[in-house]
Amino acid sequence: MARFNIKKLAIVGILGLFLFGMVGIINAQQVLPKGGDGFATAVKLEPGSYQGGSIRSKEVEYFYVTGVKLGQEISIKGTFTAASTNAGAEAVLVLYDEDRTELVEEVDVTYEKPVSLTISLSHRGKESDKYYIKAGSGLFDIASYSLEISLKAAPTKRAEKAAAPGVEGELPKAVPAEGLSWVLILGVAVVIVIIGTVAYSLLKRKK
Repeated sequence: MARFNIKKLAIVGILGLFLFGMVGIINAQQVLPKGGDGFATAVKLEPGSYQGGSIRSKEVEYFYVTGVKLGQEISIKGTFTAASTNAGAEAVLVLYDEDRTELVEEVDVTYEKPVSLTISLSHRGKESDKYYIKAGSGLFDIASYSLEISLKAAPTKRAEKAAAPGVEGELPKAVPAEGLSWVLILGVAVVIVIIGTVAYSLLKRKK
């Protein structure tokens, strides 16, 4: 009868959890594809988190999201890091409708610390629609930037009133899908630490 080897079992368990955690981290943020140079060449994106590369001064990239349904809120968060902390950079994030009409624009300057811009809009038009996203530099180079795109049910007037500061019955805020990914990663990390601690204690006893 084969002996039960607690040492080997612990090592296999730790390696398995480590690999699972690494897969979760990789999947949590996808690589942002190179965007188009205009509406006609815009690149399709699905809701999720994306990490992009560098952008030259005054360069912008175009993307689009489809299937935004009636009553949904589309939200885009862009985080930009300047290539030079001295010169800084002007970050630009714009949302357009299917007819290429500008709806929301956010512009800010980043220097030492990354700057985050967020644009959102409740879809009240057709049953399903398409939105364009423009992200890039208004001036000076950007070292890297990321985009977080989410679709969720738009808050009703009643919900907005209940969630207003100082009003009783405040509604809890929903956790975005991207946030859940990081919660999962942190949970896996905690499990790995616990398993590692237990395995170390068992190995130490056997010695």
